[in-house]
Amino acid sequence: MSFSTIVGQTEIKERLGHALTGSPGHAYIFTGPKGIGRTRLARAFAAALLCERPGCDGACGRCPSCRYMAGGVHPDYRELELQEKEKVIPVDAVRQRIGADLYHQPQLGARKVYLVDADALNEQGQNALLKSLEEPPPYAIFLLTALSARHLLPTIVSRAVVLMLSRLSPAEVMAVMEANDLHQHEAAAFFARFSGGVPGVALELAQSSWFHDLRQETIRFFVKLPESGRAFLLTDGYAFFEANRVHAGEILDVLGSLLRDLIVLSDRSADDMLINNDQQLALKRLLPSGKKPESLRNNLTQAYRAVLAARRGLALNASFEGLACHLMLALRKELTYA
Repeated sequence: MSFSTIVGQTEIKERLGHALTGSPGHAYIFTGPKGIGRTRLARAFAAALLCERPGCDGACGRCPSCRYMAGGVHPDYRELELQEKEKVIPVDAVRQRIGADLYHQPQLGARKVYLVDADALNEQGQNALLKSLEEPPPYAIFLLTALSARHLLPTIVSRAVVLMLSRLSPAEVMAVMEANDLHQHEAAAFFARFSGGVPGVALELAQSSWFHDLRQETIRFFVKLPESGRAFLLTDGYAFFEANRVHAGEILDVLGSLLRDLIVLSDRSADDMLINNDQQLALKRLLPSGKKPESLRNNLTQAYRAVLAARRGLALNASFEGLACHLMLALRKELTYA
């Protein structure tokens, strides 16, 4: 797999290509949000490190090493990731798959590469990995993937090159969707903008069987908020949240995107920046014609902050009923006065 097959991440791909022409470091950490492509890029770099004729664009794709990698049977490549029903990678797996294997000489080429899902390691697992990272043999290279370097032990981070993957533009996300034959989806443009620059999100939602209906239901709920009474919100409104509790995060994301679009529309000059462009008319009807733009934006910003607060509460396992009811009342207040 060459780097050119990976959309975006130009700066990091150039750094990795430069490393291939010189002397690569013995450890790299690929960081970024879930779905950004950390593992895909790390695998491409692993293939290039093991390739017999690597170039600035990564692996050649033709040598025996590349064929072994493509077939998933390279004898000098190990991948340690979370298995089904596991909550963390067991410490014994780290010791057996890495520690016990590390000092066996490469079988095919000059290097051995270990790709590790570091997010799935607890502190004990990271300490077990650290023992291998401290004094590795010269042929060993470690590639770690993680949401953030802050999630790892400082002693691991200090021994590695940290590469932070950047979010993609909507056009780049659309290119990823095209590569996966999803660019013809009726909502492809929406998914590309709604994904927040994370192609994995766009791909997952485009292939889901539930998101379209949930989004439409959330939009209907949102546009009715200003004229909904308190009793309705605390009964029927909460029933909507409760019935979709498993997708509460996605509901909050849709609400946030709608409020973000209202803030954009309040400037009256940036319609092409909308996430929910297909809902432009409905959103414009929510904006009063005579209110000062500054006051309007203030109300909408407060509403958006209420969604962010609900997102934090959800992550902290706050009371779901309290979270949902407080959010609905806050949104109704700000949208009524907007």
